[in-house]
Amino acid sequence: MKNLLFLSTFSCLLFGSCIVNAAEEIDPVVVSPSQFEVLIENDYVRVVRYRLNPGENDEWHTHPAKVSVVVTGGTLLITTVDGESFEVMEESGSASWMTSLGEHSAKNVGDTPVQIILVEVKSAATTSLEDS
Repeated sequence: MKNLLFLSTFSCLLFGSCIVNAAEEIDPVVVSPSQFEVLIENDYVRVVRYRLNPGENDEWHTHPAKVSVVVTGGTLLITTVDGESFEVMEESGSASWMTSLGEHSAKNVGDTPVQIILVEVKSAATTSLEDS
C-alpha cells in the first residue's frame, strides 16, 4: 500500500494528475516570497521564477496548471501533505506540463541552486495580435 501511495504521489507530481480545488489553493508567491518571484502577470498567464538554494526549503503551497522550464537543475526532496517524501532530479533545460498540483513543500537536498521558470496558464488567448 505504501508503494502504491508513493507511485500515485510521484505520478501526480510528474504527470500532473492531481486536481486542486480553488478553496484549497495556497499561492507559493505569498507564502514563500524569497523563493517565488512574479516576473510578469496578465489576464492569460503568470510567469514566476522559482529559486531554491542548497539546504533551503519552501513553505507548503499548491500550483495551478503550468509549464515548468528548468533553468538550473538539482535534487529536490518533495514532501506531500500526507507526510510522504521522495527525491526529484530536475534536469537543466528540461520542460514539462502539469495540471494543478496539490499541497506540498520542497527542500533542495543537492549541492547546486535550483532555478525553474513556471508559466501558470490562466486562460487561452482569444484575441488577435492586432487586438493586444
